[in-house]
Amino acid sequence: MNREGLKYRQSTLAVVVNKEKKFLVVNKKAYEPDRWWSFPGGGIDTGETPEQAVMRELLEELKSNKFEIIGRSKHDNQYEWPDEVIEKTFKEKGKHFRGTQLVQFWVKFLGEEHEIRPGDGIRTVKWVTRKELKKYLLFPNQLTNAEMVIQEFVS
Repeated sequence: MNREGLKYRQSTLAVVVNKEKKFLVVNKKAYEPDRWWSFPGGGIDTGETPEQAVMRELLEELKSNKFEIIGRSKHDNQYEWPDEVIEKTFKEKGKHFRGTQLVQFWVKFLGEEHEIRPGDGIRTVKWVTRKELKKYLLFPNQLTNAEMVIQEFVS
């Protein structure tokens, strides 16, 4: 497959923290159960700003609107997809992308833990400490990227 002519899918990622300084990770239905985790977020629709997209995705994926964007990271995260993901995405969305370009946000959850419920595409959610992130963020460079965003917003 010739990737050179393909664009990156524009998407968002929300590093969500609660009052106890725990991080919200999600196990998406597209992932292997309880093995692969990520932060919530998703695609930017035509006409949306990244801020609008991340808030919409949080509502869709977590069934709550009790989120506040604290800041937008100065670091976008761009990565390539394996060929099988490129083909699967084409079958599902009718578009070829070579990977994802993530606009990343630091987001505060203002509600209570029980107010988060798995929504669209989410199998389960979990609140974890910063130290525990290494057990959940297993995709290539995922933990390194997360630490870069965390460092940007934690003093």
